[in-house]
Amino acid sequence: MNNETIDKVLKCPTLPSLPAVALKVIDLTSNPAVKMDELARTIQNDQGLAAKILRTVNSSFYGLRKPCSTIHAAIVMLGLGPVKTLALGFSLVSAIGSKSSDGFDYAAYWRRGLYTAVGAKCIAEAAQIKQMDEAFLGGLLQDVGVMAMYRALGDEYLSIMSETGGDHRRLVQAELSALEIQHADIGAMLAERWKLPRELVLPVKYHERPTAAPMECAELIRCVGVGNIIHDVLTDADPTPSMRKLYDKASYWFNLTPGEIDAAVKRAAAGVKELASLFALDTGASADAETILAKASEQSATVAAEAAGVERGIEAIVVTTGDTDPMTGLLGRVGFERGVKDSYQQLQDDAGMALVYVVLDRWRAVQHKCGIEACDDYIADVAVMLRRHFAPVKAMVCRPSTDVFAVVMPRASSELAIAIAERFREDIASSAGPKCAADGQFESMSASIGVAATNRDSSTPEQLVKAAVSALQGARATGGNSVRAQALGLAA
Repeated sequence: MNNETIDKVLKCPTLPSLPAVALKVIDLTSNPAVKMDELARTIQNDQGLAAKILRTVNSSFYGLRKPCSTIHAAIVMLGLGPVKTLALGFSLVSAIGSKSSDGFDYAAYWRRGLYTAVGAKCIAEAAQIKQMDEAFLGGLLQDVGVMAMYRALGDEYLSIMSETGGDHRRLVQAELSALEIQHADIGAMLAERWKLPRELVLPVKYHERPTAAPMECAELIRCVGVGNIIHDVLTDADPTPSMRKLYDKASYWFNLTPGEIDAAVKRAAAGVKELASLFALDTGASADAETILAKASEQSATVAAEAAGVERGIEAIVVTTGDTDPMTGLLGRVGFERGVKDSYQQLQDDAGMALVYVVLDRWRAVQHKCGIEACDDYIADVAVMLRRHFAPVKAMVCRPSTDVFAVVMPRASSELAIAIAERFREDIASSAGPKCAADGQFESMSASIGVAATNRDSSTPEQLVKAAVSALQGARATGGNSVRAQALGLAA
């Protein structure tokens, strides 16, 4: 970390600060024996805040059977959690502001925060996780470090943000490259300064890397992580890739069905529309969840129709082999072998296919250093990354052994396979790896990748596999973190 930058940010005189009433609410609710009357009086002392809270608890978002006329009644009917959440939420909005008059895109900031907050709460409800209110606040607070870095660094930070092209998923790498510090760490430091409880500090710190979070709050932080994906689904021009990622994560982490996930997305869209008005936030045009889900489904159906033969082959492999890796949901060894043979048999005379092998460099040493649990979570993340890169070209992503990933690419050229493999390699190298329990640091990761391609007339499936293995060995022999291609019958 860059201590000079940290000091500059945290000593900035214009950092947002929570109002006294919010700090008092935090202090009171940290005591399990807090008296409802005292908490109600504290909030009532700020009449503007009390009015906002009452207006919100009486909205359809909370669905009370009869209206509340006092803060005390709201606490009785909803409990401490929702009232504390609203008190902190409104205070946070007040502290940060929402007017885009100084070069910072406040609308995008609050759009991401509110969509994530409501999405996280809806996922927590669907998964029956008790920390629903903390999930909401975690989403709303997650990017407070972005605001802190902007307030302290001004145009320098705006320049870093511009390098991402508006894609928040690229922001951490841009921050680390330029400043050697990321907004998640700054945000956690600011949350600690505000004396927020640990269950709110940790989602801020780990929202960009949910799988690295301590087990004590893993479910909560994963709710925030899924809330972020719901934001992407409801705001991306093309929701299909984010929808695939949402299904992957929500089913893997929370065992939710596609129907339950779709319902959570619809509730999130409706909730954001209502809360944006109540919080007086400009989050842009309201998302139409029905239209977005239909669009994602239609585009997925179009892709399937264009590759009907390949997709039927994949389905047959899953059904007939029953062979899926329980950790990642990818096809296992039997499914991989069947996929190679079936894809080869479906080749047209003028078409080719490619095979990609992926091995994580130094993996056994990383497992020993970081522990099996952290590494298992990272393997699941790698599977998601592979799907994200290769699924759009109708490839089959497999895990034929514990140390090896493989991608079967029907109707793909060597050039296409190499290009996608290179982008995936860069993604691995620029993303944080498993978190090591001993020192709390994220391990830097890289991958060795071998690519082979063929057409029906030039080889057999067995020769294709042998060529891909040879290419992988070549990548590892050069020190890893590389992509090597093997043309059948030629040297790499």
